[in-house]
Amino acid sequence: MTAVGAEPGEVVAAGQMIVRVARKSGRDAVFGVPARVKEAAAGLDPEVTVTLTSNPRVRTTGRVREVSPQADPVTRTFEVRVGLTDPPEAMRLGSTVTGSIGIGVGAGIRIPASALTSAEGSAAVWLFDPATSTVSLRSIRVERDGVSEVEIAEGLVADDIVVTAGVQTLRPGQKVRLLQTVP
Repeated sequence: MTAVGAEPGEVVAAGQMIVRVARKSGRDAVFGVPARVKEAAAGLDPEVTVTLTSNPRVRTTGRVREVSPQADPVTRTFEVRVGLTDPPEAMRLGSTVTGSIGIGVGAGIRIPASALTSAEGSAAVWLFDPATSTVSLRSIRVERDGVSEVEIAEGLVADDIVVTAGVQTLRPGQKVRLLQTVP
Protein backbone atom coordinates (compact mmCIF):
# COMPACT_ATOMS: atom_id res chain seq x y z
CA MET A 1 0.00 0.00 0.00
CA THR A 2 1.30 3.43 -0.90
CA ALA A 3 -1.54 5.55 0.49
CA VAL A 4 -4.60 5.26 2.72
CA GLY A 5 -7.59 7.48 1.92
CA ALA A 6 -9.98 6.49 4.71
CA GLU A 7 -9.85 5.47 8.36
CA PRO A 8 -11.51 2.33 9.81
CA GLY A 9 -15.21 2.98 10.45
CA GLU A 10 -15.27 6.10 8.23
CA VAL A 11 -18.21 6.51 5.85
CA VAL A 12 -16.90 7.05 2.35
CA ALA A 13 -18.44 8.47 -0.80
CA ALA A 14 -18.76 6.50 -4.02
CA GLY A 15 -15.50 6.67 -6.00
CA GLN A 16 -13.40 7.82 -3.02
CA MET A 17 -9.97 6.24 -2.80
CA ILE A 18 -9.70 3.86 0.15
CA VAL A 19 -6.21 2.45 -0.38
CA ARG A 20 -3.65 2.79 -3.15
CA VAL A 21 -1.73 -0.37 -3.93
CA ALA A 22 1.57 -0.44 -5.85
CA ARG A 23 2.17 -3.15 -8.42
CA LYS A 24 5.12 -5.39 -7.74
CA SER A 25 6.34 -5.10 -11.32
CA GLY A 26 6.60 -2.10 -13.60
CA ARG A 27 8.30 0.53 -11.40
CA ASP A 28 8.63 4.12 -12.58
CA ALA A 29 11.03 6.91 -11.74
CA VAL A 30 9.37 10.32 -11.59
CA PHE A 31 11.28 13.53 -12.36
CA GLY A 32 10.53 17.25 -12.45
CA VAL A 33 12.04 18.40 -15.76
CA PRO A 34 12.58 22.06 -16.78
CA ALA A 35 10.86 23.23 -19.98
CA ARG A 36 14.24 23.74 -21.71
CA VAL A 37 15.16 20.07 -21.27
CA LYS A 38 11.67 18.91 -22.22
CA GLU A 39 11.81 20.91 -25.46
CA ALA A 40 15.34 19.72 -26.28
CA ALA A 41 14.20 16.08 -25.96
CA ALA A 42 10.90 16.53 -27.85
CA GLY A 43 10.47 13.87 -30.53
CA LEU A 44 13.36 11.79 -29.22
CA ASP A 45 13.10 8.47 -27.42
CA PRO A 46 16.33 8.55 -25.42
CA GLU A 47 17.35 5.87 -22.99
CA VAL A 48 17.36 7.32 -19.48
CA THR A 49 20.07 6.22 -17.05
CA VAL A 50 18.66 6.15 -13.52
CA THR A 51 20.95 5.94 -10.49
CA LEU A 52 20.20 5.68 -6.81
CA THR A 53 21.13 9.05 -5.27
CA SER A 54 22.46 7.51 -2.07
CA ASN A 55 24.59 4.97 -4.00
CA PRO A 56 25.34 5.95 -7.65
CA ARG A 57 26.76 2.48 -8.36
CA VAL A 58 23.18 1.16 -8.21
CA ARG A 59 21.78 1.94 -11.64
CA THR A 60 19.35 0.88 -14.32
CA THR A 61 17.90 2.27 -17.52
CA GLY A 62 14.43 3.09 -18.73
CA ARG A 63 12.33 4.89 -21.33
CA VAL A 64 10.05 7.89 -20.96
CA ARG A 65 6.55 6.55 -20.45
CA GLU A 66 4.58 9.73 -19.78
CA VAL A 67 5.16 13.50 -19.89
CA SER A 68 2.79 15.89 -18.15
CA PRO A 69 1.23 18.38 -20.60
CA GLN A 70 1.26 21.17 -18.00
CA ALA A 71 4.00 22.55 -15.81
CA ASP A 72 3.71 22.44 -12.04
CA PRO A 73 2.45 25.91 -11.02
CA VAL A 74 5.03 26.23 -8.21
CA THR A 75 8.22 24.69 -9.63
CA ARG A 76 7.44 25.35 -13.34
CA THR A 77 8.74 21.86 -14.15
CA PHE A 78 7.01 19.09 -16.09
CA GLU A 79 6.46 15.69 -14.47
CA VAL A 80 8.15 12.94 -16.49
CA ARG A 81 7.60 9.25 -15.71
CA VAL A 82 10.30 6.82 -16.80
CA GLY A 83 9.46 3.11 -16.93
CA LEU A 84 12.44 1.27 -15.41
CA THR A 85 13.92 -1.80 -17.05
CA ASP A 86 14.81 -4.45 -14.46
CA PRO A 87 15.28 -2.11 -11.47
CA PRO A 88 17.73 -3.47 -8.88
CA GLU A 89 16.37 -4.58 -5.51
CA ALA A 90 18.10 -1.62 -3.82
CA MET A 91 15.91 0.76 -5.86
CA ARG A 92 12.87 0.36 -3.64
CA LEU A 93 9.56 2.14 -3.98
CA GLY A 94 10.04 5.72 -2.78
CA SER A 95 13.83 5.80 -3.30
CA THR A 96 15.41 9.07 -4.40
CA VAL A 97 16.96 8.67 -7.84
CA THR A 98 18.80 10.77 -10.40
CA GLY A 99 18.17 10.51 -14.13
CA SER A 100 20.34 11.50 -17.06
CA ILE A 101 20.02 11.43 -20.85
CA GLY A 102 22.19 12.52 -23.74
CA ILE A 103 20.34 14.95 -26.01
CA GLY A 104 21.27 17.47 -28.63
CA VAL A 105 24.84 16.35 -29.21
CA GLY A 106 26.47 13.82 -31.49
CA ALA A 107 29.95 12.40 -31.88
CA GLY A 108 31.69 15.58 -33.18
CA ILE A 109 33.64 18.17 -31.21
CA ARG A 110 31.60 19.23 -28.21
CA ILE A 111 32.20 22.24 -26.00
CA PRO A 112 30.36 23.67 -23.00
CA ALA A 113 27.60 26.08 -24.01
CA SER A 114 29.21 28.66 -21.68
CA ALA A 115 32.19 28.88 -24.09
CA LEU A 116 30.07 30.40 -26.87
CA THR A 117 30.20 34.09 -27.61
CA SER A 118 29.44 36.06 -30.77
CA ALA A 119 31.56 37.96 -33.28
CA GLU A 120 30.00 40.00 -36.06
CA GLY A 121 26.64 38.33 -35.54
CA SER A 122 27.83 34.72 -35.69
CA ALA A 123 28.92 32.15 -33.11
CA ALA A 124 32.52 32.30 -31.95
CA VAL A 125 34.85 30.95 -29.27
CA TRP A 126 38.03 32.17 -27.63
CA LEU A 127 41.07 29.95 -28.19
CA PHE A 128 44.11 29.78 -25.92
CA ASP A 129 47.58 29.74 -27.49
CA PRO A 130 49.92 27.88 -25.09
CA ALA A 131 53.05 29.29 -26.79
CA THR A 132 52.14 32.93 -26.05
CA SER A 133 49.54 32.47 -23.26
CA THR A 134 47.18 34.73 -25.22
CA VAL A 135 43.67 34.33 -26.58
CA SER A 136 42.21 34.85 -30.04
CA LEU A 137 38.63 34.89 -31.27
CA ARG A 138 37.57 32.34 -33.88
CA SER A 139 34.23 32.11 -35.71
CA ILE A 140 32.59 28.69 -35.66
CA ARG A 141 29.47 27.03 -36.97
CA VAL A 142 27.30 25.20 -34.46
CA GLU A 143 25.82 21.89 -35.61
CA ARG A 144 23.52 21.22 -32.63
CA ASP A 145 22.64 23.07 -29.46
CA GLY A 146 22.35 20.91 -26.37
CA VAL A 147 21.26 21.77 -22.85
CA SER A 148 24.78 22.22 -21.50
CA GLU A 149 26.95 21.38 -24.52
CA VAL A 150 27.02 22.30 -28.20
CA GLU A 151 28.36 20.28 -31.12
CA ILE A 152 30.61 22.20 -33.50
CA ALA A 153 30.22 21.65 -37.26
CA GLU A 154 33.28 23.64 -38.34
CA GLY A 155 35.87 26.06 -37.03
CA LEU A 156 37.58 23.87 -34.41
CA VAL A 157 40.02 20.99 -34.47
CA ALA A 158 40.64 18.42 -31.75
CA ASP A 159 43.81 20.08 -30.38
CA ASP A 160 42.29 23.56 -29.93
CA ILE A 161 42.11 24.80 -26.33
CA VAL A 162 38.75 26.55 -25.91
CA VAL A 163 38.29 29.13 -23.15
CA THR A 164 35.16 28.42 -21.09
CA ALA A 165 35.26 31.01 -18.29
CA GLY A 166 35.06 34.78 -18.61
CA VAL A 167 34.46 34.72 -22.37
CA GLN A 168 32.44 37.97 -22.32
CA THR A 169 35.34 39.98 -20.85
CA LEU A 170 38.21 38.85 -23.11
CA ARG A 171 39.86 40.82 -25.91
CA PRO A 172 42.15 39.61 -28.73
CA GLY A 173 45.78 39.14 -27.69
CA GLN A 174 44.99 39.30 -23.98
CA LYS A 175 47.38 37.29 -21.81
CA VAL A 176 45.64 34.66 -19.66
CA ARG A 177 46.61 31.64 -17.60
CA LEU A 178 44.97 28.25 -17.42
CA LEU A 179 43.23 27.38 -14.16
CA GLN A 180 42.96 23.71 -15.03
CA THR A 181 43.12 21.54 -18.11
CA VAL A 182 40.61 18.89 -19.05
CA PRO A 183 41.89 15.89 -21.05
